[in-house]
Amino acid sequence: MNGKETTPASSVESKIAKVVETMGNLTYIFDNWHTANFKLDRITLPAVINVLPVSGVLNVTDRKLRDFPNCMLAFIDKTDFDFDGKENDEVLERCKNLAMEFVLTANASGLFEPVTGDVRYSVLYDKLDVNVTGVVIELQLREKQGINLCYGKPIKDYFYERDGEG
Repeated sequence: MNGKETTPASSVESKIAKVVETMGNLTYIFDNWHTANFKLDRITLPAVINVLPVSGVLNVTDRKLRDFPNCMLAFIDKTDFDFDGKENDEVLERCKNLAMEFVLTANASGLFEPVTGDVRYSVLYDKLDVNVTGVVIELQLREKQGINLCYGKPIKDYFYERDGEG
């Protein structure tokens, strides 16, 4: 193919990163579990891990193309190796609060359709090489804007830069 692939600045992943950034004082990782596990030794906690999506929906109308990935986000913080249940519960509640803050911040951002209803979560501890506790939420984030479609525009122009073009 003549041209190079681009990752649009408006990708769902970049929008999630923007939401996490507005929450402040969190490290953000977008990766698979295996690679994120290695990175956890070298980052500042607490952190948000945006696990690479495994599925989703492409919503296509006559004027718009939007991505609705099924997301898995882990909100984690450091815990002691031989943690006491009460102390670990404090870490867990902090992480759950971060997850709730993320949902409300995403809703307020205008980048996604509001998340409503039940948001499934599970507790994470003793599953990674570092001593962390966390909450993992699973939800579908639905882009509000997506890509505006314009009849007559070459399809590849929506997704790729062409040599010599911006």
